[in-house]
Amino acid sequence: MKLTLDNRAVNILNHINAGVLYCKNDEYSTILYANDHFYEMIGYEKDEFAILFGNRFAELVIDDISSILKSIDAHIERDEDLNFEYRMRNKKGEIFWVHDTAKYEKEYDCWYVTIMDITAMKSVEYERERLEFYLNSMPNKIVIYDTDTKVLYKNYSARNCCYYNQEASTLHQIAGESLMGTTIEDILSQAKEGHHVNYETRIQRNERFIGHDRNHLIPIKNIEGEIFNYMQVSEDLLSISDGLTKLPTRDMFEKYYHMHISKNDKVDIYMAIIDIDFFKKINDQYGHHIGDEVIKNTARRLTVILDKEDYICRFGGDEFIILFVDQTLDVVLEKCKYILHAGSTPMVDGNEEIKVSYSIGIASNQSASDYQELFEQADYALYRVKSRGKGDLLYYNNMED
Repeated sequence: MKLTLDNRAVNILNHINAGVLYCKNDEYSTILYANDHFYEMIGYEKDEFAILFGNRFAELVIDDISSILKSIDAHIERDEDLNFEYRMRNKKGEIFWVHDTAKYEKEYDCWYVTIMDITAMKSVEYERERLEFYLNSMPNKIVIYDTDTKVLYKNYSARNCCYYNQEASTLHQIAGESLMGTTIEDILSQAKEGHHVNYETRIQRNERFIGHDRNHLIPIKNIEGEIFNYMQVSEDLLSISDGLTKLPTRDMFEKYYHMHISKNDKVDIYMAIIDIDFFKKINDQYGHHIGDEVIKNTARRLTVILDKEDYICRFGGDEFIILFVDQTLDVVLEKCKYILHAGSTPMVDGNEEIKVSYSIGIASNQSASDYQELFEQADYALYRVKSRGKGDLLYYNNMED
């Protein structure tokens, strides 16, 4: 079959910025006509292509098109147009993607075909898919926000985090209630100035921490230096916390102290060191398994008295430290007395009732110039309590020489 077009039709088709073809409905999609743009796409002259490939369009396709060929009859039967994406190779050996749409002409058993080069779009799509694969492979939780801090994207770890509110649609809803030592407003004021902001969040339920993260809010800028997104990367601190109690380590505790002091140097801070009395005797009498239970139960008792910005760590085998933030001395003393009173309630393990008492030393940044001095004062107050019989508390500034 020979296709004849008048000059006006040819001129119109040659000005279309897409490949326009008229092909047989055979296994090669043999070309009866193609406009100039098609030959520009494939890099062959019209006669050259005819000689080398016999005008067989399918010879240029590098993907397996058997599934397409199998579906053609079904499309014809349903009177549906074809709509496919696949890859082709040009004369230089370069591979490019095309979007193929075709309409069937029943009278001549042929297809009107339009193909567009979508390589650039597919490259962006591929890079996006690859980036998402990388983000989903990371153990850290990653959330991307727009400039109004509305959630645009969450990676696999964030989507499957048990303590994230999965209905949350903003940074405030995700982090606001669990922030420690700062506010959303403070974080955003720094981020909007282009700063990389660090902060901690903590979730507590049933006397235990179920989530504790170190977060980084990173402004994402375009080539002009304008912020168009914020990315929150959250590291799970529970996974690197004390293995027995899931409380922070002493290193995390000290970092939190310095972070808080750097932002709130006028705030009153009290440090309490809590020691389990006669812990070696408990281990010797009941065994290390029971000793571990005593430590875990003590951790739960201490977690109960924490306010939002307070911080706790397991300092050593049978010692804990609490940082009480922006509270009065009376409140701190009442909380510590609660711990002493809690110790009077025996811990029950099976048929065993295990009596536990605590000694507590307390100090304040009102009398200490830095972290080390604050720790030494609290530790000395604890030493004085233990030297005079244990089971009590002492505030460093109230000690008699």
